[in-house]
Amino acid sequence: MRVNHLLGVLLLVTVCPACGESPDLGAPPAAANAPGSALVDAPNGVCRAGAQLVPHVGCVDEDLAFPADEVATCRASGEQACSARCQAGEAPSCTSLAILHQFAVETTANTTYAARLLDQACALRDGAACNDLGVMHAKGLGFPVDVARGETLYQVACDYGQIVGCENLTRSRAWGSDAPEFVARAAAVVENACLSASDARACESLGWMRERGSAVPRDEAAAAGLFKRACDAGAVGACEQLGRAYMQGAGVGEDDKAAARLFRRACDDARSDGCMDLATLYCMGRGVPRDPARSTALLRQTCSAGDPAACRARSCSSSQL
Repeated sequence: MRVNHLLGVLLLVTVCPACGESPDLGAPPAAANAPGSALVDAPNGVCRAGAQLVPHVGCVDEDLAFPADEVATCRASGEQACSARCQAGEAPSCTSLAILHQFAVETTANTTYAARLLDQACALRDGAACNDLGVMHAKGLGFPVDVARGETLYQVACDYGQIVGCENLTRSRAWGSDAPEFVARAAAVVENACLSASDARACESLGWMRERGSAVPRDEAAAAGLFKRACDAGAVGACEQLGRAYMQGAGVGEDDKAAARLFRRACDDARSDGCMDLATLYCMGRGVPRDPARSTALLRQTCSAGDPAACRARSCSSSQL
């Protein structure tokens, strides 16, 4: 049984009116709660599910491929200088400037302007820009959701050598083993990046694909091994996936204590799902001493960060154990 299913059975479900609201796609681009910035609000040090904590930037979507060093350079030189480099045809500066405006880092939030900058950089064959514009379309960050448009941009990013684009393309849907040829090619790029270059994120994606049989044969044991490889290399999302494998005995022996250590690591890295899974273990007393109060505190912290699943299950209910 999956951890999320256990959570639904074992935790008291209540309603959190302030959590889980959909972003207003009709809001003005420069509004304080523009779609891009709404996703990354992270009070209490926890990011929403599907987001990662980036130092000096905040919580950003985990599927983005923006160049962190270039963003730091853009911030250090100032918006005007970064914009001048972008207009001179320096694609990474355009991509970095887009990130600053998408997530309101020392500037105003403006997803329309961010998308225009990404489109400009993508036309200059910047794979990171193509990928990040794909994320905006596929996830509705400033646009109506358009998965097909997102996948097209992921494919372009992959063709330009951006491995994250290949990863996002293979993970965009549950393609199955009979995936289209262009997805199979992207899967081969991801597999090579993991096995030949030891790319941690690629190994995490390959593990995800092995776990689900998406564009590659399904193999839970191989998936667990890939998650461990990626986790050991610093991909915290893979640590979370490995923890779930230990909880379920999927490809590895059941080990609740190992799962707890991995979930704590993910939670400490501000990952919402890791905090949710750790809360489940404290509620159940699996791998850690049973502690309903700590479980409830983790759930409420995660709910405050805007995770609707945590809001639906805000407390550990002793009456249901």
